[in-house]
Formats: sequence, C-alpha cells, structure tokens
Amino acid sequence: MKKKIIFFSFVLIILIAGFNVYAQKKTEVFLKYSKQEGFMRIVLESEESFITKSQANIVSNQIKIDFPDSFSLTPLKTPPFEVVQANKTLTINIKEKAEIKTFKLSSPARIVFDIKSPDIHPEKTSGILLNSFVIDAGHGGYDFGIIFREKNEKDICLDIAKELSNYLVKKGKKVFLTRKVDQYLQISERISFTNIRKPDVFISLHISNSGKFAIYKPYLEDKAGSETLNEYSLEMKQKKYLSRSKELADSLINVFKEEFKEQIVLREMPLPLLNSIGAPAVMIEFPYSQFIMYDQQRKTKIVNALIKAFLVYGQTHTSLEYFNKGI
Repeated sequence: MKKKIIFFSFVLIILIAGFNVYAQKKTEVFLKYSKQEGFMRIVLESEESFITKSQANIVSNQIKIDFPDSFSLTPLKTPPFEVVQANKTLTINIKEKAEIKTFKLSSPARIVFDIKSPDIHPEKTSGILLNSFVIDAGHGGYDFGIIFREKNEKDICLDIAKELSNYLVKKGKKVFLTRKVDQYLQISERISFTNIRKPDVFISLHISNSGKFAIYKPYLEDKAGSETLNEYSLEMKQKKYLSRSKELADSLINVFKEEFKEQIVLREMPLPLLNSIGAPAVMIEFPYSQFIMYDQQRKTKIVNALIKAFLVYGQTHTSLEYFNKGI
C-alpha cells in the first residue's frame, strides 16, 4: 500500500511540475519601429497563429492589442513611446496626436501600425520609397484580351499604365513601360525588357474574366535535377525576390480591399512572366463585369490605389531592412 501511495505521489509531482513548466511558457513578441519626420511605423512580430488571433483597438493616441495568451515582449531597441504590458494585453501610448492605421502581414507574421502626424502631408513625409518601376500593360496589337462594351483589355490596361507612369514620373521616379503603344509583345520580350532595367517593382496589368480583383504572385516549383542547370535558368532570377514579391502582393491586397471594399483573390502560380523577373513582381487583374464601367473616374481610382500600395510596400520593405540592420 505504501508503495502505491509513493508511486502516485511521484506521478502527481511530475504532472504538477509539467503543468507549471507549460503554464510558464510564453509566446515571444518582438517590438520594432522605424521613424522619420512626421511618420512612424510600429511592428509587432510573433508566431502566425498568435498574430492571427490578436485584436487591436485604437482610441485617440492609444493602441491596445489583446493577444490570445500571455506573452513576453522583446523590444529590439528602446522605443520613443510608452509601452505597458499586462497579462494578455499590450498598450502603446503615443505621445503626440496622430493618425493611426493598422493592418496585418505574414511571412513573418506581424501587426503593423502606421502613425502619421495629421498636420504633415504624407507625400512630403513618407513618399514612395522606391526609385524605379516597370509597368507592363497586358496584351496589345492583335491580342485584344477581353472585349466588352466596344472596349478591350489591351486599351484599358495601357490607359491605366500611362496614367500611373505619369504620376510616378512627376514624383521623380524612373518608369519604364513595356509598351507605350498598341503593339504585340511576346512574354520573352517583356521579360528581357524588365531584367535589363532591374526595377524596384514589376507589375503587369490585366482584366480578369470574373467580377473580382485578383493578385498573382510568383511560385517556384521544386524541380529535381542539376543545381548547376538551375543556377542559370530564368527562374533563378525570381528566386531571391520571392519574399519581396509576397510583400508587394500583400500590400496590394490590403490597399485594394480597403479602397474598393471587396474581397481580393490571391493566386500563387508558376507563371513564366513572373517567375523569370529579377525583381519584386506581381500581376494584377481588374474585375470584368457588365456592371463595371472603365471610365476615367474608375481608372483614376485604380491608379490611386496602386500608388498607395507602392507607398505601403516601400515603407514596409525599407523598415524591414532597417530592423535587420538593427537601426
């Protein structure tokens, strides 16, 4: 009898000890930030499921994040704002009055807070932190793309490409259009044109055969074979830019969802055009519907959304570089 009591007591101690170790285990959350005149970005990075289940509430100059469980906070450097941690909640108090926007990104999973002084115009403070763009208007020449209402895909995409180019050029950016007129170009010509110019962003414009926006990002399939051969394949050009292409796609999704109040379809496919570009590369399809008119107002709205997405991507990518350098 004594042996049984001793045995069960031992098991109970082990269970209690294990429970205590489990209870003490906390998910780590990294706090990062970057700052420039009139603008600050705060990033909270952690595990995917932890970030997905978190909820952020913004009231005036206070940000309150409720996480699904207790956590340990690791600031990568001393922040210029007050941080209060209590159980499952993290509170960030911004010292000055500001406009605060938030969104979530993945790979790595993180919550982002963009904080802008309301009295300073965003174009003067943050600007588009990218210098060169290649804009690819899909189709062209005898390739009309989708035809509807006496209009066609090739012309609408060229109109949007030109308007987007005009805006970026006025902001001092280098912009290259794969086609400036109604001409047919092979995919290989578009790829070669882009890789020679080595842009910060490549975007290909199309119209879908559905009523939804669709964003395509590159997908590289694992292929068996000689690594030496793969090293010289066109797909190797996109390989080192995959994470940036995903960042660009995420920025487009978040902005278009906010501007058009619609669900955005994300497709990851091994498209030869995207996979062979040596730069962050995406393709966007604008929705086709008998109820959608591609008049000047709608085209300008699309251009403004693209500019905003470039702005978000530029800040995200630049901020991540600062964090990696420990600045």
